[in-house]
Amino acid sequence: MTRSAELLVQPGGATGAEVRGIALLLHGGAVNGHGRPSRLAALGLNAPAKRLAELGQGAGVAVVRLRYRFRGWNGAEASTLADTEWALETLRRDHGDVPVVLVGNSLGGRAAFRAAGHPNVVAVAGVAPWLPPGEPVEQLAGRRVLIVHGDRDRSDASAADSLAYAERARPVTDVRRLEVAKAGHFLLTRADDVWAVTTDFTLDTLTGREPSRLPPEEPSAPLRTPLPIGYGTR
Repeated sequence: MTRSAELLVQPGGATGAEVRGIALLLHGGAVNGHGRPSRLAALGLNAPAKRLAELGQGAGVAVVRLRYRFRGWNGAEASTLADTEWALETLRRDHGDVPVVLVGNSLGGRAAFRAAGHPNVVAVAGVAPWLPPGEPVEQLAGRRVLIVHGDRDRSDASAADSLAYAERARPVTDVRRLEVAKAGHFLLTRADDVWAVTTDFTLDTLTGREPSRLPPEEPSAPLRTPLPIGYGTR
């Protein structure tokens, strides 16, 4: 039986004609695998999805999660990217040319950055994104970019790779990259801070607000800026 990707609308966010912007959330997974997507990885997006819906509903922000067909990227198939591109076209069909922010975690981060060239995408946020050497950056032109990564992440989605990616992307667009001190791939001990800064970035972008709590978007800003402890409680 052939599986299809699926879009899941987060309760509490904007719906129907009131939608003026969309946060599309892309969860993690595996490098390879045609099995079912990881439920545990999808559950990791519960907190930011709820926060985005709660804070964005009044501003017309819809929050949508993508359920992939497969667990893995799968080499040249780029399964996760294909599903993300399908999702973006489906959202454009349903809501028109409203701005979209892609929020990708780990595997989903690679898909988010690859799909950034879609005309509806205005920004990309990657949380511990998987950005292996050789990933393209040209599609980021004109998009806002945020990367949040644990400085001790030595998984396939390593902090070193996202730093190198950010350095290559800088000539194309402004990039904010925040590091979480003493944190590995899953960022569990700083989850509140990580998702608070990510949702702030997403909502500020979709509502046209100037970021009030983020470091400035400057070409000279450090790409290893520490994420402040307690950001999520301020």
